[in-house]
Amino acid sequence: MRRAARWLSWFVGLFVLWLGLVGTAQHVELIAGLVAAAVGATAAEIVRALGLLGFRVERSWLRQTRRPLLRVVPEFFLVLAALFRPRPGAFRTLEFPVGGERAVDAGRRAFAALVPSLAPNRLVVDVDPETGGAVVHDLVPGRASEELL
Repeated sequence: MRRAARWLSWFVGLFVLWLGLVGTAQHVELIAGLVAAAVGATAAEIVRALGLLGFRVERSWLRQTRRPLLRVVPEFFLVLAALFRPRPGAFRTLEFPVGGERAVDAGRRAFAALVPSLAPNRLVVDVDPETGGAVVHDLVPGRASEELL
């Protein structure tokens, strides 16, 4: 029963994502979305059953999404201005303690790679467990935060 509930939650989430990305409710798109969501939910459950989906995200981390989301609009205009005055971007390594091999540590690394990339000026390229840092690319150097999260 739990497996069916997990599959259904993946299916619903992926179908809602499909509808949001497609932006239309035509019959062909709905059918394609249903098929894509079923394939994606099945693949996610296979990966989970093989033990390859071992991560956990804690609710307290969701507070850290506020700052990158608030930077989306100002950084959009910053990136837009960079189209008219092109400057080379810059790669930097920011300190980030990567943690261990538990599911919560893997979730924290994934969260740290996703959340700062929400704002358009920064993209997290890699989280390196050996150096304890995260490699980021800033499209407009010097305008992004010195912290990863």
